[in-house]
Amino acid sequence: MIKTLVLGALGIIAIAAVAFVLIGRERSWELIAGSPDTGPRDFSTDGRSSSPNDALACSPGLCNAPDFEIAPVDETPEAAIARLADRLTSIDKLAHRVDDGSDPRKARFVTYSPTMRFPDVIHLEATPLDDGRTGLMAYAAAQLGKSDLGKNRGRLEALFARP
Repeated sequence: MIKTLVLGALGIIAIAAVAFVLIGRERSWELIAGSPDTGPRDFSTDGRSSSPNDALACSPGLCNAPDFEIAPVDETPEAAIARLADRLTSIDKLAHRVDDGSDPRKARFVTYSPTMRFPDVIHLEATPLDDGRTGLMAYAAAQLGKSDLGKNRGRLEALFARP
């Protein structure tokens, strides 16, 4: 009886593994958990994840309790987002833009962990400040799991590190 249960479980795992390979890792996670693109983010009202699998970074005064602060920049919001989008896709080859680009002050990306292709979403937004500079906001969150082992914070730190 136990041998039959074990063989049955191994058979189900084998079938799932084959399907995972044939369908593809990204598509398999999408079938299991839905689209990783969570849609636009409103930094003024949207909260943090209830699990420690997200990261928030903002210029001073633009959001509550960020994991770290981002210095304002001396470029237009549109130019800042274009630069950050280029940088993100250059440092993370699995990241791809998923918003329609209709608001040049915002960008949204989906990326994946290298091996298992767990999906994460990254939101970027730039806003003009009263002093003429541009403030930045960034949020990255895992779609699956309770912890990302600091991966999303590391991703944002790499994005905003001096090149």
